[in-house]
Amino acid sequence: MPIGAANAMRPVFKPSGGRVPSSELALRYALPLAAAFLAALLAHVSIDIVGDYVLPHDTYDDPEHGSRWVASIALGIYALGALGALGRAVFAETRGRRGALRAALRMAAPSSALAFGIAVTAIALPLLAAMAWLDDTAAGIGPDDVADLFGGSIPLGASITAGFALAIAAGLHRFVVFLTGKHRSIVRALEAFVRIFRARTGAALRSVSRLQQNRPRVSAALARCTSGNRAPPARLIQPLQA
Repeated sequence: MPIGAANAMRPVFKPSGGRVPSSELALRYALPLAAAFLAALLAHVSIDIVGDYVLPHDTYDDPEHGSRWVASIALGIYALGALGALGRAVFAETRGRRGALRAALRMAAPSSALAFGIAVTAIALPLLAAMAWLDDTAAGIGPDDVADLFGGSIPLGASITAGFALAIAAGLHRFVVFLTGKHRSIVRALEAFVRIFRARTGAALRSVSRLQQNRPRVSAALARCTSGNRAPPARLIQPLQA
Protein backbone atom coordinates (compact mmCIF):
# COMPACT_ATOMS: atom_id res chain seq x y z
CA MET A 1 0.00 0.00 0.00
CA PRO A 2 1.40 3.46 -0.84
CA ILE A 3 2.58 5.53 2.09
CA GLY A 4 0.14 8.32 1.38
CA ALA A 5 -2.79 5.92 1.38
CA ALA A 6 -1.61 4.31 4.61
CA ASN A 7 -1.30 7.70 6.27
CA ALA A 8 -4.74 8.74 5.09
CA MET A 9 -6.27 5.66 6.70
CA ARG A 10 -4.76 6.41 10.11
CA PRO A 11 -6.97 7.92 12.79
CA VAL A 12 -6.12 11.45 13.85
CA PHE A 13 -4.26 11.45 17.16
CA LYS A 14 -6.55 12.56 19.98
CA PRO A 15 -5.39 11.82 23.54
CA SER A 16 -8.01 9.98 25.57
CA GLY A 17 -9.35 11.58 28.70
CA GLY A 18 -8.00 15.00 27.77
CA ARG A 19 -4.51 14.01 28.88
CA VAL A 20 -1.55 15.58 27.09
CA PRO A 21 1.02 13.01 25.91
CA SER A 22 4.38 13.02 27.66
CA SER A 23 6.23 13.90 24.44
CA GLU A 24 4.24 17.13 24.12
CA LEU A 25 4.79 18.07 27.76
CA ALA A 26 8.50 17.32 27.49
CA LEU A 27 8.86 19.53 24.42
CA ARG A 28 6.77 22.27 26.01
CA TYR A 29 9.14 22.61 28.96
CA ALA A 30 12.46 21.24 27.72
CA LEU A 31 12.75 23.47 24.64
CA PRO A 32 12.41 26.88 26.37
CA LEU A 33 14.58 25.71 29.27
CA ALA A 34 17.32 24.57 26.89
CA ALA A 35 17.10 27.91 25.07
CA ALA A 36 17.25 29.83 28.36
CA PHE A 37 20.29 27.91 29.61
CA LEU A 38 22.06 28.49 26.31
CA ALA A 39 21.25 32.22 26.43
CA ALA A 40 22.42 32.52 30.04
CA LEU A 41 25.64 30.65 29.29
CA LEU A 42 26.48 32.79 26.26
CA ALA A 43 25.55 35.96 28.14
CA HIS A 44 27.74 35.01 31.10
CA VAL A 45 30.76 34.58 28.84
CA SER A 46 30.00 37.75 26.85
CA ILE A 47 29.48 39.93 29.93
CA ASP A 48 32.80 38.70 31.30
CA ILE A 49 34.51 39.82 28.10
CA VAL A 50 32.64 43.06 27.45
CA GLY A 51 32.77 44.10 31.10
CA ASP A 52 36.56 44.26 30.99
CA TYR A 53 36.28 47.18 28.57
CA VAL A 54 33.11 49.05 29.50
CA LEU A 55 32.81 48.57 33.27
CA PRO A 56 35.01 50.05 36.00
CA HIS A 57 34.94 46.69 37.78
CA ASP A 58 33.80 43.49 36.17
CA THR A 59 32.52 41.36 39.04
CA TYR A 60 32.73 38.24 36.90
CA ASP A 61 36.54 38.52 37.03
CA ASP A 62 36.74 37.75 40.76
CA PRO A 63 35.50 34.13 41.13
CA GLU A 64 36.06 30.98 39.15
CA HIS A 65 33.30 30.10 36.73
CA GLY A 66 32.22 26.63 37.73
CA SER A 67 28.62 27.59 37.07
CA ARG A 68 29.33 27.45 33.35
CA TRP A 69 29.93 23.72 33.63
CA VAL A 70 26.70 23.35 35.57
CA ALA A 71 24.82 25.35 32.93
CA SER A 72 26.40 23.31 30.14
CA ILE A 73 25.30 20.04 31.76
CA ALA A 74 21.78 21.36 32.28
CA LEU A 75 21.71 22.58 28.68
CA GLY A 76 22.71 19.13 27.47
CA ILE A 77 20.07 17.44 29.61
CA TYR A 78 17.23 19.65 28.41
CA ALA A 79 18.41 19.56 24.80
CA LEU A 80 18.53 15.76 24.86
CA GLY A 81 15.12 15.75 26.53
CA ALA A 82 13.69 17.89 23.76
CA LEU A 83 15.24 15.69 21.06
CA GLY A 84 14.00 12.56 22.79
CA ALA A 85 10.48 13.96 23.04
CA LEU A 86 10.59 14.89 19.37
CA GLY A 87 11.73 11.38 18.49
CA ARG A 88 8.95 9.82 20.58
CA ALA A 89 6.37 11.96 18.78
CA VAL A 90 7.74 10.92 15.38
CA PHE A 91 7.68 7.22 16.24
CA ALA A 92 4.21 7.58 17.76
CA GLU A 93 2.97 8.88 14.43
CA THR A 94 4.65 6.08 12.52
CA ARG A 95 2.84 3.63 14.81
CA GLY A 96 -0.53 5.03 13.79
CA ARG A 97 -1.09 8.14 15.95
CA ARG A 98 -1.64 10.53 13.10
CA GLY A 99 -1.01 14.14 14.13
CA ALA A 100 1.19 13.30 17.14
CA LEU A 101 4.22 15.09 15.72
CA ARG A 102 2.26 18.18 14.70
CA ALA A 103 0.63 18.38 18.13
CA ALA A 104 3.99 18.07 19.86
CA LEU A 105 5.56 20.77 17.70
CA ARG A 106 2.64 23.14 18.24
CA MET A 107 2.98 22.57 21.97
CA ALA A 108 6.73 23.27 21.85
CA ALA A 109 6.51 26.95 20.98
CA PRO A 110 3.74 29.57 21.09
CA SER A 111 2.25 30.85 17.87
CA SER A 112 4.10 34.13 18.33
CA ALA A 113 7.90 34.25 18.12
CA LEU A 114 7.88 37.34 20.34
CA ALA A 115 5.92 35.55 23.07
CA PHE A 116 8.37 32.66 22.95
CA GLY A 117 11.28 35.10 23.13
CA ILE A 118 9.81 36.88 26.14
CA ALA A 119 9.33 33.54 27.90
CA VAL A 120 12.92 32.47 27.22
CA THR A 121 14.21 35.87 28.38
CA ALA A 122 12.19 35.67 31.58
CA ILE A 123 13.88 32.35 32.36
CA ALA A 124 17.38 33.31 31.22
CA LEU A 125 17.69 36.44 33.40
CA PRO A 126 17.30 34.65 36.76
CA LEU A 127 19.47 31.83 35.46
CA LEU A 128 22.25 34.31 34.76
CA ALA A 129 21.93 35.74 38.26
CA ALA A 130 21.91 32.23 39.72
CA MET A 131 25.12 31.40 37.87
CA ALA A 132 26.85 34.47 39.29
CA TRP A 133 25.57 33.68 42.79
CA LEU A 134 26.83 30.10 42.49
CA ASP A 135 30.30 31.31 41.47
CA ASP A 136 30.42 33.80 44.35
CA THR A 137 29.25 31.21 46.84
CA ALA A 138 31.84 28.69 45.67
CA ALA A 139 34.56 31.37 45.99
CA GLY A 140 33.42 32.31 49.50
CA ILE A 141 32.45 35.84 48.56
CA GLY A 142 29.03 37.44 48.46
CA PRO A 143 27.65 39.97 46.01
CA ASP A 144 27.42 43.51 47.33
CA ASP A 145 24.22 44.21 45.41
CA VAL A 146 22.07 42.84 42.63
CA ALA A 147 24.24 44.53 39.99
CA ASP A 148 27.11 42.21 40.90
CA LEU A 149 25.03 39.28 39.73
CA PHE A 150 24.93 40.86 36.25
CA GLY A 151 28.65 41.56 36.00
CA GLY A 152 28.50 44.91 37.73
CA SER A 153 25.78 46.57 35.65
CA ILE A 154 22.16 45.49 35.48
CA PRO A 155 21.44 47.31 32.17
CA LEU A 156 24.51 45.76 30.51
CA GLY A 157 23.94 42.25 31.82
CA ALA A 158 20.21 42.28 31.22
CA SER A 159 20.51 43.68 27.70
CA ILE A 160 23.13 41.13 26.64
CA THR A 161 21.10 38.30 28.14
CA ALA A 162 17.89 39.50 26.52
CA GLY A 163 19.63 39.85 23.17
CA PHE A 164 20.85 36.28 23.24
CA ALA A 165 17.53 34.98 24.53
CA LEU A 166 15.48 36.72 21.85
CA ALA A 167 17.85 35.64 19.07
CA ILE A 168 17.92 32.00 20.21
CA ALA A 169 14.16 31.96 20.71
CA ALA A 170 13.56 33.42 17.26
CA GLY A 171 15.81 30.80 15.66
CA LEU A 172 14.18 27.94 17.54
CA HIS A 173 10.70 29.22 16.78
CA ARG A 174 11.50 29.45 13.08
CA PHE A 175 12.92 25.92 13.19
CA VAL A 176 9.82 24.56 14.94
CA VAL A 177 7.56 26.26 12.40
CA PHE A 178 9.63 24.73 9.61
CA LEU A 179 9.36 21.26 11.14
CA THR A 180 5.61 21.73 11.62
CA GLY A 181 5.20 22.47 7.92
CA LYS A 182 7.38 19.51 6.92
CA HIS A 183 6.16 17.02 9.48
CA ARG A 184 4.49 14.76 6.92
CA SER A 185 7.70 14.59 4.88
CA ILE A 186 9.63 13.73 8.03
CA VAL A 187 7.23 10.91 8.87
CA ARG A 188 7.32 9.55 5.31
CA ALA A 189 11.13 9.58 5.31
CA LEU A 190 11.23 7.75 8.63
CA GLU A 191 8.68 5.20 7.43
CA ALA A 192 10.78 4.54 4.33
CA PHE A 193 13.89 4.14 6.48
CA VAL A 194 12.13 1.71 8.83
CA ARG A 195 10.77 -0.28 5.90
CA ILE A 196 14.22 -0.57 4.28
CA PHE A 197 15.84 -1.42 7.61
CA ARG A 198 13.33 -4.17 8.29
CA ALA A 199 13.71 -5.59 4.79
CA ARG A 200 17.50 -5.69 4.99
CA THR A 201 17.45 -7.08 8.51
CA GLY A 202 15.04 -9.83 7.46
CA ALA A 203 17.20 -10.70 4.45
CA ALA A 204 20.30 -10.89 6.64
CA LEU A 205 18.54 -13.15 9.16
CA ARG A 206 17.33 -15.45 6.38
CA SER A 207 20.86 -15.70 4.98
CA VAL A 208 22.24 -16.63 8.39
CA SER A 209 19.50 -19.25 8.78
CA ARG A 210 20.33 -20.82 5.42
CA LEU A 211 24.02 -20.95 6.28
CA GLN A 212 23.26 -22.72 9.53
CA GLN A 213 21.06 -25.26 7.77
CA ASN A 214 23.60 -26.03 5.01
CA ARG A 215 26.78 -26.20 7.06
CA PRO A 216 28.50 -29.62 7.36
CA ARG A 217 27.43 -31.72 10.29
CA VAL A 218 30.92 -31.88 11.70
CA SER A 219 29.88 -32.05 15.31
CA ALA A 220 27.48 -34.94 14.62
CA ALA A 221 30.18 -36.89 12.75
CA LEU A 222 32.64 -36.45 15.57
CA ALA A 223 30.04 -37.57 18.05
CA ARG A 224 29.49 -40.82 16.10
CA CYS A 225 33.21 -41.54 15.99
CA THR A 226 33.55 -41.28 19.75
CA SER A 227 30.26 -42.84 20.81
CA GLY A 228 31.46 -46.49 20.61
CA ASN A 229 30.17 -47.25 17.14
CA ARG A 230 33.76 -47.92 15.93
CA ALA A 231 36.28 -50.26 17.52
CA PRO A 232 39.66 -48.98 18.68
CA PRO A 233 42.50 -49.27 16.15
CA ALA A 234 44.07 -52.75 15.88
CA ARG A 235 47.54 -51.49 16.72
CA LEU A 236 46.22 -50.53 20.11
CA ILE A 237 44.49 -53.89 20.75
CA GLN A 238 47.42 -56.24 19.82
CA PRO A 239 49.72 -55.34 22.74
CA LEU A 240 46.86 -56.05 25.16
CA GLN A 241 46.21 -59.52 23.65
CA ALA A 242 49.91 -60.50 23.87
